[in-house]
Amino acid sequence: MLSIKDIILIVVSIGILLASFRLWIQKDRKNMVYARLHIAGVIDISCIIILLVLNQPLLAVIYLVLCPFAAHAIANADYYDEIRKNENSNN
Repeated sequence: MLSIKDIILIVVSIGILLASFRLWIQKDRKNMVYARLHIAGVIDISCIIILLVLNQPLLAVIYLVLCPFAAHAIANADYYDEIRKNENSNN
């Protein structure tokens, strides 16, 4: 018989697979980096749930704190890269 822990792991794993598939089939469009970051955020939350289910609360908290910093750094770099591209195309 499946325990609650097993059911949570299965549901979260299916969520990770669906989000990963969505990342894979997504075509490049305007502001695609932000959409990909959002999908990656769903995967991050799923991983945090898995860590909590596996009784690793310290790793889950560290992951919860560090992931937004990484996402912000990626979004910020993309934003300033787009500004630089627009400035160069206007000259």
